[in-house]
Amino acid sequence: MTVALSIPAHPEQALRPSRVIADGLLNPRGVCVQEDGSLLLVEAGSGLPEQPFSGRLSHLRPDPQAPGSYLPPQVLVQGFRSMNMQSRMLRDEIMGLSDIAAGDGLYLVSQTDYVDGSKILDLQYSPPEPMFHARGNLNSLCYHPTRRSWLAVKPDTNQLVEFTHDGEQVLAQLPDLDQGQEAVPVTLVYEPHTEALLISLFSGELRKDPARQGIEFADKAGQVIRVWPENGRIEVVIRGLQLPTGLALTPQGQVLVLELCDRLLQPLALDWAGEPLHGGFARFSGRLLRCDLQQRSVQVLANGLDTPSNLCCVRDAVLVSEGMGLSGRPIPTANDQVVALSGRLRRIAL
Repeated sequence: MTVALSIPAHPEQALRPSRVIADGLLNPRGVCVQEDGSLLLVEAGSGLPEQPFSGRLSHLRPDPQAPGSYLPPQVLVQGFRSMNMQSRMLRDEIMGLSDIAAGDGLYLVSQTDYVDGSKILDLQYSPPEPMFHARGNLNSLCYHPTRRSWLAVKPDTNQLVEFTHDGEQVLAQLPDLDQGQEAVPVTLVYEPHTEALLISLFSGELRKDPARQGIEFADKAGQVIRVWPENGRIEVVIRGLQLPTGLALTPQGQVLVLELCDRLLQPLALDWAGEPLHGGFARFSGRLLRCDLQQRSVQVLANGLDTPSNLCCVRDAVLVSEGMGLSGRPIPTANDQVVALSGRLRRIAL
């Protein structure tokens, strides 16, 4: 039985150079690297009521004059539903297009749509056509090369699900966590040496104090678990994470994991009138961790990230999607300034 790696209170600081490679994005989520080095990026959309179909898929080509940089994004497909969940969650959460993954010669995109039904879209068609339909919230997506199937996590039902030509089936029902809160899976990645899936568990609200609705989360209760799809067996790999979101594996097998923020504050109440508030998640307090399961070590590679959600490895770097929430709304910075909320893609050297 694997002994879980616990995140120390003060991990080693090994901060890496980083820079923004695309800005002005509308809730960027999953990123995928194509064979020519270009990027496919999905954006959930602005969340603005006057822009209900602002979700889009964009293409970023490498800048031939600047290695590691990219030309401005070119929109390939747009018009996907964008849903602002603020009135329900009381915090910054925009749903729509959520992830993109490659496998078996295909590129597929997951989309949460509570109106017309959630889908997994096949990008070989223009416009993209649904390959699978699903109920509820579809989050991260990946291809399992041995099973030759597509897998996703569903944070509203806390399930690992598989999509094949026979339809959708539940491979694992994730149990509640230590304090009775829901698991809330966010990201899954295929782990080649075990043929299992690594899944980040956000850890749901405790729902004990109505006065703290939207921000009542257990401190450092997030986990990364390993799930074997053939039998649903689960083991905890990493403990003590603060609201983990994106996951990725380095070529050396280290686990990269994003923490969305370091604390919760200032929910967006129903009578919120647009004043600068953090909106549940402390802005510009997220970080990127590198966890070595063999050496039992944890390093902080980046901090001060603004609500980071997704990771994508590219050669000697990793790309991070940042900036969740209602596009353009005023948000506080770490030094008490006010800026307009904007999505961005950041490159962090490894």
